[in-house]
Amino acid sequence: MLLEGLKLMIVGMATVMLFLLLMIVCIEWVKYFTRNFTLNQQQRLHESRKLELSAQETALSTDVPIEVFAAAIASYESADDTS
Repeated sequence: MLLEGLKLMIVGMATVMLFLLLMIVCIEWVKYFTRNFTLNQQQRLHESRKLELSAQETALSTDVPIEVFAAAIASYESADDTS
């Protein structure tokens, strides 16, 4: 009885081990077949990040300082009082 239990345990564990090894092989195959796609995606992502950074830098350089807004508001309010 004990011997049959050990035999069943060994067969079950071997089945699980073979299944896991098969999964690892399949994952490696997918990684191998999609390597070019992955490299292209990484390059596109890198280029888009560069473009976003350059766009942010130009947006920051064209912003009007807060002092100009404060002066415009003060001028509008003083002109509104005189009319």
